[in-house]
Amino acid sequence: MSTGRVVVIGASSGGTPPIEALLQGLGADLPATVLIVRHIPPYADDRLPAAFSRGCPLPVALAGDGAPLEPGLVLVAPADRHLLVDADRVRLSRGPRENRTRPAIDPLFRSAALSHGPRAIGVVLSGRLDDGTAGLLALKQSGGIAVVQDPDDARCPDMPESALRHVAVDHCLPATEIGPLLTQLVRADGPPEEVVVPEELTSLWRREIDVLRRSSGDIATAQMLGEVVPASCPECGGPLWQLEDGIPRYRCHTGHAFTGRHLSEGLGEAAEQALWAALRALEERARMLRRLAERDPSIKTPGLVHQAFRERAEEADRHVAALRALLADVPAAGAGTGGVPDDLAR
Repeated sequence: MSTGRVVVIGASSGGTPPIEALLQGLGADLPATVLIVRHIPPYADDRLPAAFSRGCPLPVALAGDGAPLEPGLVLVAPADRHLLVDADRVRLSRGPRENRTRPAIDPLFRSAALSHGPRAIGVVLSGRLDDGTAGLLALKQSGGIAVVQDPDDARCPDMPESALRHVAVDHCLPATEIGPLLTQLVRADGPPEEVVVPEELTSLWRREIDVLRRSSGDIATAQMLGEVVPASCPECGGPLWQLEDGIPRYRCHTGHAFTGRHLSEGLGEAAEQALWAALRALEERARMLRRLAERDPSIKTPGLVHQAFRERAEEADRHVAALRALLADVPAAGAGTGGVPDDLAR
């Protein structure tokens, strides 16, 4: 385990302004490495370091695989790569998406819990759903410090509120006050108190991190993670196993992982896609039945057979209308990290 200090920060929708405010409040000689995951779409260009460097007293750079941990440096996860931290350097992975996104907040926090334990500080900022909660809990269980943006100060308060519900948070305050607090915490005299983490937790976290390092999971690893549940992965359709380290989570054998809320959203999106596919198939069937009724010259008794085709086409039309009405009433799914964050263009 490392003897250095790291600060890991996670944010999603509405997260750019609080990250900027936090970084501007850091001390110029901060004796810790700062690592940031800001949820961004895979096709986004890597302009976040330039945005975050405005007003920040520390150098801000895009994280590179194998880059050493340097005190006083801010590293930002690139698009479409998970950011992980070892004892003395960072690692990038294009492993399975977690909570339907890559980079994801929880893998960074979980890796910091393993590699730095009580020398890690985790910060959860604005965002939808519950990203960061499981990772912050792991960090807290390993003796680290948990910091959360005040939900009243967050544009999207879901993530801070979820963290406050599930984690014994040490500090909850506005984004503008988090930077000075972090500077004070990492400059505190004396080494942090070591915490003995149950082996079943560290073993679980190591297996999960290993899945990301290998860029894929496998059946044997999934079976060791927990019990299979009667649901399919909305990303790949494979079976899901439930993990339990304080917050129920789910992972498939290829490695996709979800909290309960993200799994519900993902299954909702999959259900809607299935309904659209069914609608397409029914419309194609109705068109083909009409074509057969009008143009099939091989039929010897056209009157009755063509009438049967027309009746089947009308039945398919009724099913199409019913499906269209159902799709019009389907609740919006994917309100979490999917799509382009609305403040990313700043």
